[in-house]
Amino acid sequence: MQINNCLVIIKQTAMAQGGRAASFARKGDETAKRLLHADGEQKRTVDAVRRALKARKIAFDEGSLIKLNAALKRRLAAADLVISVGGDGTLLGASHYVRDGVMLGVNSAPGDSVGHFCSVNRQNFAERLDAILDLKWRPVELARLQVTLDGKRLPELALNDVLIAHYCPAATTRYLIEAGGHVEEHRSSGVWISTAAGSTAAIGSAGGRRMPLRSRDIQFLVRELYREPDHEYELARGLLPHDSGVTIASKMPDGRLFIDGARTQYLFPFGARAHIEVAEKNLKLFL
Repeated sequence: MQINNCLVIIKQTAMAQGGRAASFARKGDETAKRLLHADGEQKRTVDAVRRALKARKIAFDEGSLIKLNAALKRRLAAADLVISVGGDGTLLGASHYVRDGVMLGVNSAPGDSVGHFCSVNRQNFAERLDAILDLKWRPVELARLQVTLDGKRLPELALNDVLIAHYCPAATTRYLIEAGGHVEEHRSSGVWISTAAGSTAAIGSAGGRRMPLRSRDIQFLVRELYREPDHEYELARGLLPHDSGVTIASKMPDGRLFIDGARTQYLFPFGARAHIEVAEKNLKLFL
């Protein structure tokens, strides 16, 4: 594989960001005792990635999602190889803007972070990089979700899921849901809409169904639906074909739409409408 435009996205650890958590870690508090170790592991992994790339004369730029701006989004879209160094959160955040390039996730601290999508670590990074260069390791294409909010396509493509809920977790999520030719009015704790790749994440913990990794179907699941007596609900959960989608219309003044976790969110006030469908571009990820 010829790599002309490589971008390395590096997680900023809690220690690097400073603040309350870092202060507690330096004091040896029980709540933060793992942060120092994870920070050291992150630094060693970043050094290993840099050495391996330089040894193979692969030019690369670096970036951080802490400084995510329009310029970094353009660099992610233009890169032919994006390497994330951190855990799944770092990979998911970067993956939103990857378009035609391929992606590799490096789990910088396997003992401290979830790395479901991060298939390598600092011990085997150089070996796996050689396999990529020699075309002995091919990426898997994973379906993503495209969100259209009030007629405008959002720039982020969700690899795991979209959550629509009230901004306050104790408040009721009120909405209309339309899927498969049916429309229902719900009061619940929110709605998960998931890809196959995300079916083992939050929606799986909420009782969803595990899907084949290469499936392009969409899964949706309503959280804690309030069921009115003698009322039949057809849209509490389901699987939809890839050429279909789910539409949610807000009936709450303070709703939110979350893409792959809490970092990326949009206001979803009364009357807002979101249509979620399979994106045209898959993510090409080494697994």
